[in-house]
Amino acid sequence: MAGGLRIIIARSAFFEVYEPAWCRALNEIGVRCRIFDTHALMPGGLFGRIERKFMWGPGIWRANRRLEREVRAERPDVVLFYQGNHFYRETIEKIRRSTFVAGYHNDDPMGPRRRSFRYRHMLKALPLYHGYHVYRECNVTEFLAAGVPRVRLLMSYYTPWLDFPRELGGDAARRWASDVVFAGHPEPDMRIECLAGAARAGLRARVYGDYRYWGKWTPPDALALLSPGPPLIGEDYRMAICGAKVCACFFSRWNRDQYTRRVFEIPACGAFLLAERTPVMLGLYEEGKEAEYFSSVEEFVDKARFYVENDEARKRIAGAGYKRCMSSGYDVYSRMRQWLKDIEEWRGS
Repeated sequence: MAGGLRIIIARSAFFEVYEPAWCRALNEIGVRCRIFDTHALMPGGLFGRIERKFMWGPGIWRANRRLEREVRAERPDVVLFYQGNHFYRETIEKIRRSTFVAGYHNDDPMGPRRRSFRYRHMLKALPLYHGYHVYRECNVTEFLAAGVPRVRLLMSYYTPWLDFPRELGGDAARRWASDVVFAGHPEPDMRIECLAGAARAGLRARVYGDYRYWGKWTPPDALALLSPGPPLIGEDYRMAICGAKVCACFFSRWNRDQYTRRVFEIPACGAFLLAERTPVMLGLYEEGKEAEYFSSVEEFVDKARFYVENDEARKRIAGAGYKRCMSSGYDVYSRMRQWLKDIEEWRGS
């Protein structure tokens, strides 16, 4: 039974919505789960950045040896490698002799950035995993072709203790108010022109993200219009969502995304979602009733302007999107129950 499982999550990602959210949800469901914190064993400063870029060095070696020792001592039922970027093929080979080795990756190691140094250990180890969950449908066949015997889709989620509606007033309302908001990274796609187009149309478009990257990809005139603010995490990220009339959502071509975590977080916060139109999105929310979609810069600007100016229509769709999100199993608990069901099936096969 799932309640008797003992799980170690070997951490390679960052942020509370990743491994910590999995661990909290699994423990609250009744599974004994803890995190092996790879980052705590990595050096800080320049040396740490070099190790994380090339996935080579004493910190990487130390994390692999420590995990091997802890698995031998504790003998968990499952070791989940979340991303698994830090772990050698030899480490996976040793651990799989005594426990079920599972994997999950929220990025796209098979996509345009496949040759990145950060994926080199994980890709070599793929045939040794007992089972793997992936973020996007296209990765299912690719991971099977790479030698993983069992692969299934596990979509992202919202976290109920973080993603919920906020009522902003006073200074908070003034600080976070916007017509259109986007918090994320730039890519050489239509997101920059969409946001700049909204600003040129007279909308107050606010962008948050690392200025170094926005400066690299954004033409000077658009950069001056958007004036990106700092990256947002935690409560600031949710306040920006709740303070906006329209929350823009773009999908990474680098990751071949047809959806992203924001499409669950934004409706869960009670906010209005304007996302790129994809087959996946059309299955998640009904267009024009639970969310709105666009396929061009012109459609983005037209819809953003319309819903900024029409409070009743915007609030109706945001409310319906919130209800759909709450009722459809888009939360982390539902995803973890799906993950546990798959793991139990795989372990019994």
